[in-house]
Amino acid sequence: MRIRRRSGTEKVITILVVGPHAALLEGVVQTLVGAGQQVVVATDIPEAIETLGGARPMVALVHRDELVNSGTMFRLSLAEGGALLAFHTEDEESGLPFSLRRATLAELNLPLERHRLLALVHFVVTRAEASGRDSSQRESAGDTSIGLDGSAG
Repeated sequence: MRIRRRSGTEKVITILVVGPHAALLEGVVQTLVGAGQQVVVATDIPEAIETLGGARPMVALVHRDELVNSGTMFRLSLAEGGALLAFHTEDEESGLPFSLRRATLAELNLPLERHRLLALVHFVVTRAEASGRDSSQRESAGDTSIGLDGSAG
């Protein structure tokens, strides 16, 4: 899924949100869209891969259990300079396995840390723009894949 700008150039989807809690995801999406972000939502990783159809998000916000249950076979292609964020709810256990902690920028407690989420998304997008990774460069630069063992490839 690609989003066209007015000038006709393609822009990478800013944020992919993956998780099982429909009400929580709706609130997170409203927060992100209200902040001017473009968001794609999926309930699990296979659906996310299918929905993206080859597009590479700048930020992937994925539920902790989905990351843990996916095992090390899961590889998420992010836009160059992108980041993987994990989240859990306040009534769920926190703490990621070491391999996941190395692969993620942060683990958030949602919905309590919505402002932190916005700050992290802003940081990642601003960092990519400041380093000269605009949408046309991202499209031609190739995938930045992050394995759950923290390796890039």
